[in-house]
Amino acid sequence: MHARAGGPVRRVTLHWKVLVVPVLAGVFIVAGAFFAGPGLLGAPAQASDRVGRATVVQAVPCSNTGAREGVRVEFEGQRRDATLSACGHTEGEQFDVTVPENFTGGDTPEVRIATAVTEPSGLFRPVGFGLLALSCAAGGVYAYLVLRGPRRRAVLI
Repeated sequence: MHARAGGPVRRVTLHWKVLVVPVLAGVFIVAGAFFAGPGLLGAPAQASDRVGRATVVQAVPCSNTGAREGVRVEFEGQRRDATLSACGHTEGEQFDVTVPENFTGGDTPEVRIATAVTEPSGLFRPVGFGLLALSCAAGGVYAYLVLRGPRRRAVLI
């Protein structure tokens, strides 16, 4: 067998030691993600987050840098004007926002859009770790296939 440049093809023999590197890399990545904390793999909203309903009263186009829209938030029977660090909404549009602890204080509070999931779910971390481990395994298989080199193609009659 000869390579495209005319030289002989050198076969790489694979030993189990070659596969140790991607396996250890995958283990270190998953362990690092585990110790990084619960927020790394999409933690749900905190139980302490308070959610209110906001209506846009002053829409701002996204062409402005640092755009802040004016919203009117209804929370526990109170209506209060607040700012939202967002843009592109239409006046009268409604959505859920998280309300800060100082919502009843004197200053204009700043709210943020609530996450889609407000109920804590125990599946975020296990599913995230499973997908992370699967991607590490896929990377290891890819490294193995690259090191193994091409195989002969089957001849179809």
